[in-house]
Amino acid sequence: MLGGIHAALFSDSSQAQSFSAEAKLMGTMARVTTVGGTSELPRQIVDQLHHFDAIWSRFEPHSEISELNNHQDVPFAVSEDTRELVELMIRGHALTQGAFDPTLLPALLGEGYTSSLVNPEKTTVLPAHSLDRGDPQGIHITGNTITLPRGTTLDSGGAGKGFAADRAAGWARRQGALGVLVDVGGDVRVNGVSPRGDSWRLAIEHPEDPTHRLSAVAVGDSGVATSTIAKRRFSVEGRETHHLIDPDTLRSSQSDVNQATVIAPTAGEAEIATKIAFSRDSAALFAYANRHSFQAGCLLKSGEWLTTKGWPETDA
Repeated sequence: MLGGIHAALFSDSSQAQSFSAEAKLMGTMARVTTVGGTSELPRQIVDQLHHFDAIWSRFEPHSEISELNNHQDVPFAVSEDTRELVELMIRGHALTQGAFDPTLLPALLGEGYTSSLVNPEKTTVLPAHSLDRGDPQGIHITGNTITLPRGTTLDSGGAGKGFAADRAAGWARRQGALGVLVDVGGDVRVNGVSPRGDSWRLAIEHPEDPTHRLSAVAVGDSGVATSTIAKRRFSVEGRETHHLIDPDTLRSSQSDVNQATVIAPTAGEAEIATKIAFSRDSAALFAYANRHSFQAGCLLKSGEWLTTKGWPETDA
């Protein structure tokens, strides 16, 4: 019977009804589209994303991430969502051999990213003994209780945006959506069918010219994440800096990559993988993508656009 319903919804002459919502959160713009289900679903998803922002933002002094950072070396109880995010970040650090490091918040502040881009009055305040680079593998988790090693601080950053998109998309499908797209500032999770009744088609924009498209991809149940050094730029003592920190130098990364996009099973995994392009280089990202059956594309500083062999390019 389900096949008959699908065929009726997506005939040549019609499309399933879709609904959309957007909002500023997590320091960026979030956009949600659902296919089928109720018209209230996109707004409910946005409400979930606001909740994740409230518990993970380093700019909110009483968020769970901020409280964790201010309770180093003692067990601190968090929500299940926060515990799973921290577990994801620890796994990401191990899988990328340190190219992704969620404990670089003090170094990030040193490179100029101290205030919220949405509300500059909100700033990040850390304990005086915080280290520029902490110890992700030294984080201890028991149930929903987390103990950070002394000196270690966490930044949910892009991993938080990707994980939020994953959680929200899964929830939407459980609420009856036939398909869903959740985009949190370039961290995208799609699941189910698009409004056309087939795969989701996403455009990869040039970071310095939004009217120029680097690529268009057709994806099914996937996470797609894009990171770039072209945005979130600052100036520190005459140095031009950005928000992607090299774990080795503890300064803004200096790889051969201007922008990196990764397609993976989840947006959280995709976001974590993009950091390899900046902490290491494009070759390291492509090697990682091949090992994990991901797809990756890089806009080099030279202007060249390179992708892995199976990159799902589409004309539409």
